[in-house]
Amino acid sequence: MRYVGTKRKLAKGILPYIQKALAALPNAKYIEPFVGGCNMIDQVKHHTRIGCDANPHLIALLKTAQSNPEKLLEVECLSRQAYKYLKSNKEPYLDWYVGLMGFMPTFNNQWFHSFHEDLKPGRFSASIRSLINQDLSGIKLINCDYQKIPIEKRNVIYCDIPYRIEDYYKMLFNHDEFYEWARFASKDNIVLISEYEMPEDFTCIWQKVVKPRINAIARNKVEKLFIYKH
Repeated sequence: MRYVGTKRKLAKGILPYIQKALAALPNAKYIEPFVGGCNMIDQVKHHTRIGCDANPHLIALLKTAQSNPEKLLEVECLSRQAYKYLKSNKEPYLDWYVGLMGFMPTFNNQWFHSFHEDLKPGRFSASIRSLINQDLSGIKLINCDYQKIPIEKRNVIYCDIPYRIEDYYKMLFNHDEFYEWARFASKDNIVLISEYEMPEDFTCIWQKVVKPRINAIARNKVEKLFIYKH
């Protein structure tokens, strides 16, 4: 799925670390608390994959893409005026439909960002095709906040969190609370985290220089993968 902050182009570098961790814990569950557009989890090879996200509309959309992708192809894009109405009046509509309209016709597929379909016709249908072309079979999708995921033992957890220095997700996210959660979860699990920077007790195990896809004039950034130092 086209999704802001997607790791699809970085998966080649990150996946080997995920697969190595799963090889070390063959009975583990693979869990993504910030599953987003499923652009990492759909490439992970493992018997148990669980994707969670706090956005109920996103999870409903992904589940519809799993069970009835043809339904998405039947939907026509809203006009700019209707999009603005939906943005402020989500309650009467089905969650998956709100998710579809909240991501597919927008600038860089950001959640209810500026409407972009009339400026770039075809974006809506192309975004739908991108989603239904993904293999989401076998992935258990759950709508919940990362802090409410039951932390068990000997699982592999990959976190692609909202980055601290960026606000593409237009959401409140307490990074300090996340760091504490990650430290706790790391006691009995392997926790891998994508970010630009983390506190000093987290170790960078992989990095790659990338050009930001949102702001063409921004400086290159260094994408990193971290693990907690026990």
